[in-house]
Amino acid sequence: MLKRRLSSQPSLLSSRKNNFVVFFENILISKRDIYKQLKGKSGVYLFINNITNKLYVGSSIVLSRRMASHFYHANSIKNTNIILYRAMRKYKLENFSLAILEFCESDIIICSDLEKKWIDFYKPDYNILKIPGSSSGFRHSIDTINKLKQLFKKENHPKFDSKNSVETNLAISEGIKEFYRNYDHHAKGKKGVLSAQYGIGGMFVFCYNKTGEELIFPSINGAKNHFKVRWSTIKKNLDTQNWITLQGEDWIIQSNPRQNN
Repeated sequence: MLKRRLSSQPSLLSSRKNNFVVFFENILISKRDIYKQLKGKSGVYLFINNITNKLYVGSSIVLSRRMASHFYHANSIKNTNIILYRAMRKYKLENFSLAILEFCESDIIICSDLEKKWIDFYKPDYNILKIPGSSSGFRHSIDTINKLKQLFKKENHPKFDSKNSVETNLAISEGIKEFYRNYDHHAKGKKGVLSAQYGIGGMFVFCYNKTGEELIFPSINGAKNHFKVRWSTIKKNLDTQNWITLQGEDWIIQSNPRQNN
């Protein structure tokens, strides 16, 4: 397949690899190296669609975890409105490159400021919000955030020590019931990866069998749904380095990706 060059980006056109701290031409076949080289590091990264030449700039204080999240969503069958993931599903991961623009301290403010710098530089198509750190396009300063936390702390919070009356709870309950009598819940009847609670609020789980196959889940809940076992079965075997039989096959379960030797 012929790939168009990045004519709008002279620095990328002249020499991609030499202009980045780390560069992975094909992220599909480079997954293990990506996890290995980015483990424990923070910084700003760039995804390059080698077919359309569109770009995405992001940052994270835990780059390896962020990449695992990107790759999971790129391969998920769940609907998404995120342009980057829709593009990755359409053009496939083998047609995307990953570049690390710079590493930095593990500080969310530093990461966000550097991300903004590179967004201004590249003006990436896949970044809808041009100001990092906020879905509304605005980010409070760290001083403002700390002041707000102190201002509404404990008894100063408007809802502190408040309780709904029995009548209020009944009214809320009836209102919810009435709503779902007229409208279906978006996840009604869905199970596994399609369910509303799949992978919410957990740690990533990496599973490896004896043939070297790797399965990545966004949470313990996601892994237990896939293997159809109890949540505690995944949890108690996590990072033990002991083989556990799941659906007739032996697996090792880890909270971090396996490193190549």
